[in-house]
Amino acid sequence: MGKKISGSAKSIQLLLLLCFSLSNFLDLAYADPCKSCSDNSPFKNNLEILMSYLRSNASVSKLYNTSTGNDLDRIYAQYMCLNYATHDECSTCIKVASQTITRLCPGDKEAVVWEELCQLRYSSQNFSAHLDVSRNISQYIKKEVKNPAQFRLMVNETLDNLIEQASFNGSANMYATREVTTDTYTSYALAQCSADLSPYDCNTCLQVSRANISSCCDASRGVRVLSRSCYLWYEFYSFYEVAGALTVVVILGSFIYCLVKRNGIEKCSEVEGNTARIAGTL
Repeated sequence: MGKKISGSAKSIQLLLLLCFSLSNFLDLAYADPCKSCSDNSPFKNNLEILMSYLRSNASVSKLYNTSTGNDLDRIYAQYMCLNYATHDECSTCIKVASQTITRLCPGDKEAVVWEELCQLRYSSQNFSAHLDVSRNISQYIKKEVKNPAQFRLMVNETLDNLIEQASFNGSANMYATREVTTDTYTSYALAQCSADLSPYDCNTCLQVSRANISSCCDASRGVRVLSRSCYLWYEFYSFYEVAGALTVVVILGSFIYCLVKRNGIEKCSEVEGNTARIAGTL
């Protein structure tokens, strides 16, 4: 037969139980839930450092690349502003792009964002001076011209000359614009490559972008091909002389791709923009 427990002993047991429960509760209440979160990972910290580097250089340079970190946590980043943008416009664009890319692609190992006047990208792989024509995006005005055959001839001739000048004219610094007028149309076109490419890689990038236009929309009133290594663009207005006019072009906005590697599968996240949304697979 068990021993009876006195009232004072019971009180002590209840008090000990209460203290034990209270200590557990306090541990839970004050536990730091982020100790193992990716928010504090070296990759995220390095990415924040890189975005700071890019923002601080955008007011003095329209092309800049850098890297930081060690081994698996190393990140490479680069921005490229369109040459006709002012340094102030470039700086503003990179500030917006850096905020967008870190907000929409947290923790992703590779991402690229295109704003109206600039492109910003980062990757865990070194891409400096490497041509990348994968996953190009063609943006175009759906309304076509009245005489497509004549217009295609003009566009082809314009882009031929433009690509040649941007790629192989050393004084052009991989940037060229061209205005062409016929009896019916006046077209304004631009070609620009990342200045870390070789002339032949620049030519390849622009030729691939031209093929993208031919396959989707070469009778459109306006087309821009967004590539990781170059820009190819034409419109019916002098967009490279009036940067502010870009705000009225409804097909152009802020576009972003994030490359997510999970379970060995590469997927493209949804693209978010000011005026349009695109989605696809990488």
